[in-house]
Amino acid sequence: DSQRAGFVLCPIAAAVPVLFWQARQQQRRGGRAVLRVSVRQDVVEGGMTYLADSVERSLKFQGVECANGVMVNHEYVDKTVFVKNGRDRSWSLDEHGFTHVQDSPEIIDFYCERNICQKYYPACQELVKKVTGASKVFAFYHTVRSHESIKAAQMRKQRGFPVEGPAGCVHVDYSSFCAQRLVRQLAKPPQTWPDPRPLLGFKPLIEPSEADEYIMGNKRWMIINVWRNIGTEPVQRTPVALCDGRSTALDDIVTFKTTQNNNQKEYYFSAPSDKHDWFYFPEMQREEVILIKNWDSWGKSFARKAVQETDKVPTTFALHTAFDHPGTPQGAPMRETMEVRTLVLF
Repeated sequence: DSQRAGFVLCPIAAAVPVLFWQARQQQRRGGRAVLRVSVRQDVVEGGMTYLADSVERSLKFQGVECANGVMVNHEYVDKTVFVKNGRDRSWSLDEHGFTHVQDSPEIIDFYCERNICQKYYPACQELVKKVTGASKVFAFYHTVRSHESIKAAQMRKQRGFPVEGPAGCVHVDYSSFCAQRLVRQLAKPPQTWPDPRPLLGFKPLIEPSEADEYIMGNKRWMIINVWRNIGTEPVQRTPVALCDGRSTALDDIVTFKTTQNNNQKEYYFSAPSDKHDWFYFPEMQREEVILIKNWDSWGKSFARKAVQETDKVPTTFALHTAFDHPGTPQGAPMRETMEVRTLVLF
């Protein structure tokens, strides 16, 4: 489905969920899932892609991977699930793994790499610091999601920067191993990272000794995505759905690895579960943000023994995915969104 897939040029850190989305669209009749509006108020039935029950579930890598673009030991399955309206509710990063906040950004060219790294990153850092109360926040990576029919996206691609479609498989952006490796990566100069960011300068964001202190000790750190609509119209196509972290069991998890040349990354994907509790925020405006927790060192399922029981929080991460909304109006504008990843230190 060319309208949904958009560009296929994806860095290793974000390619696989998009590949899943594109593969599933090709198998669906007419390239579109058949969905129905639920009779329940403020609830829709959305189509989501999971890894199938036949794929081995494990918190460690067991051979399920994408090796240089070739999918190995995988099988996916479409499920129709209830997705509830998340507006007019209270959300907590500790309890649910995501939250929704109002935030009016400086209006910049969100397709310009320099503007993103030098103007928008600092704004995201300040927002996350304000919401979480963290002592330090470092933005280090972003994904622009748009469509090839949009002129700004065409120009961004011509300048050599990636533009991606929606991430259409239930996932979290980091495994336990990969989250810790990310902290150590940020203790190296940005131009040496697997996805280099020379616009962030040439000094490490944190000191190696500080990275060791957070990884090996009991100090709290998180990885949080700042998800925003960067278009002028509300998001009406393929909105992001978020799973209440308390409804995710470790037995649901599949560790998925990507390898591209010498670069490797691990995600947590998920097998389906009737217990998953899904939400979305209809028609997200540019003046709104969803903060999505991809990792929390104080999450009770993964916290080190040095962390006090009273400090542990219910949710380590929130599964998320784009989904087909059954009420999408004909002719709705293409989705234009951005996620900025931040390392959050307490």
